[in-house]
Amino acid sequence: MKYVQDSKLTDTLERELIRGELANEFEQPRPFTALRNAATQILGLIADLKSAARRYNVQYANG
Repeated sequence: MKYVQDSKLTDTLERELIRGELANEFEQPRPFTALRNAATQILGLIADLKSAARRYNVQYANG
């Protein structure tokens, strides 16, 4: 379930990025840029933590 939510957020971020590149309107204010950057950093942090847990074979309980 969490993977589906993460992939939906990633797809949304990619669509917004492509839409912005196609519009090529850099002068337009972008209120959600900070939010997108934060979401990207959080997803990267989660991926790094999962990678480290797999590397060190960490056992943890979901829930």
